[in-house]
Amino acid sequence: MDGEFLSILGTMVILFFDISIGYIAKKAHVMDKTIDKGLSKLILNTALPAMILGSVLTADSLPGSTEILITMGLSIVSFAIMTALAFLVTKLLGVRDGHRGVFRFMLTFGNVGFIGFPVLSAIFGPSTLIYGSIFNLPFNFLVFTMGVWFIAQDSGRGARVKMGLKTFLTPANIACAIAIVLTLLNVHSVPIIGDAAETLGSFTTPGALLIIGSSLADLPVSKLIGGPRLWIASLARLIVSPLIVWALFRLVPVDPMLIDIMVVLCAMPVATNGTMLCYQYGGDSRTMAQGTFVTTVLSIITIPILVMVIG
Repeated sequence: MDGEFLSILGTMVILFFDISIGYIAKKAHVMDKTIDKGLSKLILNTALPAMILGSVLTADSLPGSTEILITMGLSIVSFAIMTALAFLVTKLLGVRDGHRGVFRFMLTFGNVGFIGFPVLSAIFGPSTLIYGSIFNLPFNFLVFTMGVWFIAQDSGRGARVKMGLKTFLTPANIACAIAIVLTLLNVHSVPIIGDAAETLGSFTTPGALLIIGSSLADLPVSKLIGGPRLWIASLARLIVSPLIVWALFRLVPVDPMLIDIMVVLCAMPVATNGTMLCYQYGGDSRTMAQGTFVTTVLSIITIPILVMVIG
């Protein structure tokens, strides 16, 4: 367990280094809000779709169709559980209109792609990353449909934002649909195209972390940690939600390793996509940045503890 903890800690230190660079860049006036918004749009429309496709096209092998469907089914059920908990927690906390959507986003969507994959590799081995990729397919579809809907409900004045079909026809959603089809058809190890997609997609993680750091630089240091509601929501995100998923999935007659993978992925800190989506759809970027910061710090401790609990 000590080796796993140090490996996870090392991953978190690397992520915090990139976030700190974004923070310093904003303070040094290398980045500003215009760059934040432009970079967010670039990542959401190019790098992120490429990463989604590259995770399938560069895979050495894919599980059988039965395992794929079971994994995808468990992923969908996981998000149903986390969504229900998100509505319950925001109601119990009395989160007011104008912030409610962002809280629901934070409670529903974790940082699967940017932190989840390195953590899976450290705990269960690199061979389990394909299950993380399958888990990530429903995530990417839901985050750009239901997640966008959550965030678009909020603005600086708590106004409602109208949404239509075009809101959901994003490059990331289109990439998700293609990736799901390719996975079910067992299409992988595609030379040149897969490598090109993976190369472009590799910009997603550092770019998103720079945006988070830059967003945090807009807040006074005393405001980075948020308030009591944010901390309660963060603990629900990191501990309560994955433990509920674990308790329910233990009743399902599937490979225990698969259940452990699902639980760990449900225990990730707030998705970095949230900050970028707030810029694009007028959400509460301040609270989102605070939630991302707090949950990422706490996850250094909560993830190893959770691994010990689930055995």
